[in-house]
Amino acid sequence: MYFNWTFTFPSPEQLLFKFQSVILVIIILVLMRILLVRFLTSLMNRGIVSASTKNTISRFIDVIVIFIILVTILNLFVPPDIVIIAISIFVVSSFILFFYEIREFVAYINLQLLRHIKGKSYEIRLPGHTTPVYGRIIDVEPMVSTLEDIYGKRIYIANSLLVNAIIKEYVPSVQIRIRLNTGEIDPLRVVDDLIKSIEEIDLGIFRIDSKKIMIEKIGVGEVVARIRAYPVSTPIRLSDLVRLANEINRSLIKYNPEIEFIETTI
Repeated sequence: MYFNWTFTFPSPEQLLFKFQSVILVIIILVLMRILLVRFLTSLMNRGIVSASTKNTISRFIDVIVIFIILVTILNLFVPPDIVIIAISIFVVSSFILFFYEIREFVAYINLQLLRHIKGKSYEIRLPGHTTPVYGRIIDVEPMVSTLEDIYGKRIYIANSLLVNAIIKEYVPSVQIRIRLNTGEIDPLRVVDDLIKSIEEIDLGIFRIDSKKIMIEKIGVGEVVARIRAYPVSTPIRLSDLVRLANEINRSLIKYNPEIEFIETTI
């Protein structure tokens, strides 16, 4: 490969023309930067992007604008071959140094295109993980996304993992096992009382389909049932679970119920 390293200093007229071109480029870039930042601000005010997302994209725009201005100025005093080499070194070095940030930001853009992803509950199987994560995606930032479990605990996942994960919609629920002491009472009658009680009690923020009550055991002196309660909204508080248990206990007090929360998922 042959590079022409000779450089002739331009005449005053040529230099003035080039400076005018540089000034024009700077003005255009600054105006574009102002318009883009205003557009991002409008998106932030409408709740489409967060403040941190707006700030991150603005910084990317500033870096690009400064880079283009420097290259334009450098092109005035340095041969084009050297400018190309300098740009190549800068681009490769930037890619290596900021590989993680670039990867996560590209994944963030892909997630932003999935407008339905925020606010819903999912079962998320991340690459390289055998156990799924259950959560409601409440925020998508340039580097990480935030999930919230049924109790409000937050889980932070890198965008590059989330964009490559297997995501399935999931309905938040709490499973409850109820053991009723029947004594000499007909177990079938106890089951009927259980279903009627579930239909009549105040469940608070939960909803229970009485048709989906599962009877685990009907034996001598006891009936064991499992019900699934669906919260209307998440996160739920411990007081919500205590209230639900108290209502079930009060309605079935004659059977001396034992109530156990055996599983909670989102």
